[in-house]
Amino acid sequence: MSTNTHPKPPRSTWTTETIRAVDLAGKDTVLIDGIWREIFDTWKDGDDPAAMFGEDDPTTKALLEKIDWGSPCWVGVRYVSEERSDEDHVEDALHFFRLRDLVQVQKEIPADVPAPTPRQVNE
Repeated sequence: MSTNTHPKPPRSTWTTETIRAVDLAGKDTVLIDGIWREIFDTWKDGDDPAAMFGEDDPTTKALLEKIDWGSPCWVGVRYVSEERSDEDHVEDALHFFRLRDLVQVQKEIPADVPAPTPRQVNE
């Protein structure tokens, strides 16, 4: 038995939500190719990745090649690539979704919010 007399803070639970890719934002955790990925940032038509990475950066070129069509079709997601990262360096990778794609994201349900109850069907 623990001798710690400090009360534990309430524990949050998590669930998944399905949203459109156009609504993805930095710090979301999204399911990409069966693996949960933490998003660094998202890029859509009209965004300027060169301002962040520089004109000649491979990330800029890859993003502009897909999102800069003059038609808002794609969202680029830059995420943590855990399989290429190590304790000294975090590697990133890119993934592209069509804006209307449905994607799964993790969502925290804080402990102080009551859990949703299933809706009752009107008879």
